Amino acid sequence: MAMLIFMFFVLIILVLDAYKFVSVRHAKFARKKVLTTLQYMDPALIEAHTGMKVLTIEEFDSLNKDLEESRGKIRAMNTQVQQKFSEVLKAQSSINNMKTELEELKKLAAA
Repeated sequence: MAMLIFMFFVLIILVLDAYKFVSVRHAKFARKKVLTTLQYMDPALIEAHTGMKVLTIEEFDSLNKDLEESRGKIRAMNTQVQQKFSEVLKAQSSINNMKTELEELKKLAAA
């Protein structure tokens, strides 16, 4: 029972260290060891345990490429939206100027 409590305590410390809330000596080495071990594990085993899909390098690169293309399209659309918005603001200010001029002309015509 004491061993179980001790192991539970060590597990909590290691989890906190993994999230960098607590610093434990040699835990950095253990974290690197786990990550290097994961590199050589069967992807199906990792997918079964984590529930996440493991991507190949080609899939990852193609997704990154698609992401960059999408970001570029979004930037282009954002600039177009900003241009249209500035045109609308210019038109709105010119309409307001025309309204004030018309009101002044009506005042002059009434006088």
